Amino acid sequence: MNVTTIVNVTKQQIPRPTQRMGDRIRAAREARGRSTQSAAAEAEISSGYLFKLESGYVGTPSPRVLHRLAQVLGLDYWELMGLAGYVVPDGAGAPSAVAAAPPLASPRPFASPGPVESPASRASPELPAPDALGRIADALEGIREELGMIREAMAAQENASRGENS
Repeated sequence: MNVTTIVNVTKQQIPRPTQRMGDRIRAAREARGRSTQSAAAEAEISSGYLFKLESGYVGTPSPRVLHRLAQVLGLDYWELMGLAGYVVPDGAGAPSAVAAAPPLASPRPFASPGPVESPASRASPELPAPDALGRIADALEGIREELGMIREAMAAQENASRGENS
């Protein structure tokens, strides 16, 4: 394989798993006449990160960030979660499920979720109560952090075993 072949192979577009989500975010932002900078500022993320999200370069965007963007851009939170590859409740994410995301809860440190409400006790069967969404987002963030630590430990263990075999 020569250098020209390597360059041509690297220039090929590889589909990104979150490209559809990014296209949806960009379309909503542009439909509202918002700049990348103003939408990012209101969602409390950097404009560079919003650009990466819109381009499909973020493999697993934070549920909390998706919640803020849904609020800012008037998108359905569960639709974004589904487009990002997260598992969503049945019926959630359909365009008619919810007009917009619920109001943002104030940030709080990760805590174990409290008691889960039964579907019959909620006002809207399509979407958990806003407090429940906050607990879900906190739990998912904690799981994501733990997975990162597990991956690091596994990599260190693998590197150590390679060192023993050398």
